[in-house]
Amino acid sequence: MKQLTPEDKKKLLSYAFWDKNVDENQLYDLIIGKIETLPFLDKKLILCRLLSTYDWYTLIKLIPNKILKEALTDDVLDRLYPKELKEKYKYARGILFK
Repeated sequence: MKQLTPEDKKKLLSYAFWDKNVDENQLYDLIIGKIETLPFLDKKLILCRLLSTYDWYTLIKLIPNKILKEALTDDVLDRLYPKELKEKYKYARGILFK
Protein backbone atom coordinates (compact mmCIF):
# COMPACT_ATOMS: atom_id res chain seq x y z
CA MET A 1 0.00 0.00 0.00
CA LYS A 2 1.46 3.34 -1.06
CA GLN A 3 2.10 5.67 1.87
CA LEU A 4 1.00 9.29 1.78
CA THR A 5 3.55 12.07 2.06
CA PRO A 6 2.91 14.82 4.61
CA GLU A 7 1.96 17.11 1.71
CA ASP A 8 -0.56 14.54 0.43
CA LYS A 9 -2.05 14.30 3.91
CA LYS A 10 -2.32 18.07 4.22
CA LYS A 11 -4.08 18.23 0.87
CA LEU A 12 -6.61 15.56 1.92
CA LEU A 13 -7.22 17.38 5.20
CA SER A 14 -7.82 20.68 3.41
CA TYR A 15 -10.30 18.96 1.05
CA ALA A 16 -12.23 17.54 4.00
CA PHE A 17 -12.46 20.99 5.60
CA TRP A 18 -13.04 23.07 2.48
CA ASP A 19 -15.88 24.93 4.23
CA LYS A 20 -13.86 25.92 7.32
CA ASN A 21 -11.22 28.59 7.65
CA VAL A 22 -8.54 26.37 9.17
CA ASP A 23 -4.84 26.00 8.44
CA GLU A 24 -4.01 22.63 6.89
CA ASN A 25 -0.71 22.58 8.81
CA GLN A 26 -2.60 22.82 12.09
CA LEU A 27 -4.96 20.04 11.01
CA TYR A 28 -1.96 17.91 10.10
CA ASP A 29 -0.28 18.59 13.46
CA LEU A 30 -3.47 17.53 15.21
CA ILE A 31 -3.84 14.35 13.16
CA ILE A 32 -0.25 13.24 13.82
CA GLY A 33 -0.61 13.99 17.54
CA LYS A 34 1.76 16.96 17.66
CA ILE A 35 -0.98 19.21 19.11
CA GLU A 36 -4.16 18.30 21.00
CA THR A 37 -6.59 21.10 20.13
CA LEU A 38 -7.45 23.70 17.54
CA PRO A 39 -9.27 26.96 18.20
CA PHE A 40 -12.97 26.72 17.33
CA LEU A 41 -12.72 23.08 16.19
CA ASP A 42 -13.31 20.11 18.44
CA LYS A 43 -10.94 17.18 17.82
CA LYS A 44 -13.87 14.76 17.88
CA LEU A 45 -15.60 16.81 15.19
CA ILE A 46 -12.46 16.70 13.06
CA LEU A 47 -12.17 12.93 13.42
CA CYS A 48 -15.88 12.50 12.69
CA ARG A 49 -15.57 14.58 9.53
CA LEU A 50 -12.66 12.47 8.34
CA LEU A 51 -14.54 9.23 9.02
CA SER A 52 -17.51 10.59 7.08
CA THR A 53 -15.44 11.89 4.17
CA TYR A 54 -12.87 9.26 3.29
CA ASP A 55 -12.92 5.53 2.64
CA TRP A 56 -11.27 3.12 5.06
CA TYR A 57 -8.07 2.64 3.03
CA THR A 58 -7.47 6.38 2.79
CA LEU A 59 -8.11 6.77 6.52
CA ILE A 60 -5.54 4.16 7.53
CA LYS A 61 -2.93 5.95 5.40
CA LEU A 62 -3.97 9.40 6.65
CA ILE A 63 -4.38 8.82 10.38
CA PRO A 64 -1.69 7.21 12.60
CA ASN A 65 -2.82 4.14 14.57
CA LYS A 66 -2.81 5.95 17.93
CA ILE A 67 -5.14 8.64 16.61
CA LEU A 68 -7.18 6.12 14.61
CA LYS A 69 -7.89 4.26 17.84
CA GLU A 70 -9.15 7.55 19.30
CA ALA A 71 -11.24 8.16 16.16
CA LEU A 72 -13.00 4.83 16.68
CA THR A 73 -14.17 5.57 20.23
CA ASP A 74 -17.88 5.76 20.99
CA ASP A 75 -17.59 9.54 21.61
CA VAL A 76 -16.65 10.02 17.96
CA LEU A 77 -18.69 7.23 16.39
CA ASP A 78 -21.91 8.35 18.07
CA ARG A 79 -21.72 11.53 15.97
CA LEU A 80 -21.73 9.65 12.66
CA TYR A 81 -24.68 9.42 10.33
CA PRO A 82 -26.08 7.19 8.89
CA LYS A 83 -26.28 4.43 11.47
CA GLU A 84 -24.75 1.91 9.05
CA LEU A 85 -21.56 3.98 8.88
CA LYS A 86 -21.31 3.97 12.66
CA GLU A 87 -21.80 0.19 12.74
CA LYS A 88 -19.14 -0.32 10.06
CA TYR A 89 -16.55 1.53 12.13
CA LYS A 90 -17.56 -0.24 15.34
CA TYR A 91 -16.97 -3.53 13.55
CA ALA A 92 -13.55 -2.33 12.34
CA ARG A 93 -12.67 -1.24 15.88
CA GLY A 94 -13.58 -4.68 17.18
CA ILE A 95 -11.30 -6.35 14.65
CA LEU A 96 -8.36 -3.97 15.01
CA PHE A 97 -8.26 -3.18 18.71
CA LYS A 98 -9.36 -6.32 20.56
